[in-house]
Parts: sequence; C-alpha cells; structure tokens
Amino acid sequence: MTSPFARKDAPSRLPDAGKHRFYKADAVVLDATPIGDADRIVTAFTAQYGKLRLTVRGARRVTSKIAGHLDKLNHARIDVTSGRTFDVITGAESVETFPRLKGDLERVAEACRVMELALRLLPEAAPHPGAFRILLDALRSLEAGRNPATVARCAELVLLADSGYLPELRRCLGCGREIEPSRHRFAPALGGVVCGACPAGAGPALDLSVEALKALRYFAEQPLPQAAALRVGPDAQREIEAALGAMARHVLERELHAAGLVEHLRRLRPRDG
Repeated sequence: MTSPFARKDAPSRLPDAGKHRFYKADAVVLDATPIGDADRIVTAFTAQYGKLRLTVRGARRVTSKIAGHLDKLNHARIDVTSGRTFDVITGAESVETFPRLKGDLERVAEACRVMELALRLLPEAAPHPGAFRILLDALRSLEAGRNPATVARCAELVLLADSGYLPELRRCLGCGREIEPSRHRFAPALGGVVCGACPAGAGPALDLSVEALKALRYFAEQPLPQAAALRVGPDAQREIEAALGAMARHVLERELHAAGLVEHLRRLRPRDG
C-alpha cells in the first residue's frame, strides 16, 4: 500500500529554466555522484530554488578549479547555466567548509544522516527556504561543538515539521486528550503520541519517557541553534532517535542508510576507550 505521506520529485532542473538561462544560488551540498569519465552530479539544496541535481563537468579531473568547493557538507555560492537534462555548475566558491565537523567521524555520520533525510524528503526544484536554514543551522551547530546526536535529532524533527510532518506531541491521537506524564507511547503510523488507554494503530508503539517527550517538544518550539544546546540523557536520546527514525521510515517508506553508519560508530566507541 502506498503511504499517504509519499512524495514525488519534480524534474531535475528548474521548470521555468527558459527564464533562468543563467542563475546564482546559495547552496548546501547534500551529495555527489560520479558520472561518465570525469563529471559529477551534485545534489545541492539551495536557498532560492530548493533541491537541485546539477552537473559539474570535469569535476573529477585534478585540474578542476571548482570541484573542491563542492565537497559534500560544504556551504557554497554557485553559478549555474541551464542545460538540456541537468543544469550545469559553471562556477563555485566555498563559503563554509566546516573543518571541525569533517574531522570527527561521529559528527560526519550524524550530518550525513540529516542530509540524507533532506535528500529523500524534499522535492526537487521547489523553493524551501526554511529547510535551507535548518540544514545550515545544523552544520554550524555541529561545527560549534554541540552534541552531534542532539543536533541531528533536532534537525530531523524540524525538517519533518517544515515539510508538514510534525508529530503530535501534546494530545493523544486516539482520544484527543492532553497527554499525561508517564502514560504515553509514540506511534509513527498515527503520527505522534497516544495515551496508555488508546490503541497505537497498525504500526509499532515505542516507549517515550517524560524526558524524551519534553525534549522533543523543546526541539519543535525553539530555534535550532538554541534547541541543539539542550542536555539530553543517554536513555532519552535513544528513545528520541528510535521515535524519529521510525517516523522518517514511515514517511519515506525506506531506511536511511546513514543511520547504519551512526550505529556502527556508536558500537565501536566503547572498544576505542
């Protein structure tokens, strides 16, 4: 059965490209894929035009002058020319490269998980300035040394919210009553919390402590840089990750690949000391 939350992507270029023969954009680089012998397809989330898949010709040649500015997780200003299938990046300049983030595997993994959610969740060629700010705030918070798991979970929640999928966190989705502390569960298939007296629907019902529920509400109501500074205990952190992972899985109808990398690094941490 197709989920009611399923989204379809628009074409991989601006729908009115004839009016935008040349254009500039502020971009966060979500992903990059080799194509042909020397080129690369870059998926960039732009402040002005939303998510775009763009060609970078000669990007894999050592002589390329712009490839380094378009590394994954970079914030860059790009010059674009409209093309037949994909628009083409003809110039790029790094604005922020986030060296502290990229020097820490856990931060990289959490950042990649957020970027993958944006990649899968957001349609192409549709302006989405709120999502651009969320991605940039998340990268800047990770660069500033905030707890990487807290930053990523906060970014995931507000990306879902900005796309119209904010979980219900205050009233039971079964009976509509205000949630009482310690008597609630998270039901991804219903889209939020249910009280202890109501069924959770066809999908799983996940434990969610009072601390985890309060943290989720705080994430939803505060600007990301402020919310990412919240101290969350390890048990509540695991509950939040499970709840948001299940919510994303329900909306996207697929797993996030980067979630496996995050979990792998987490398992390695005790052995590393």
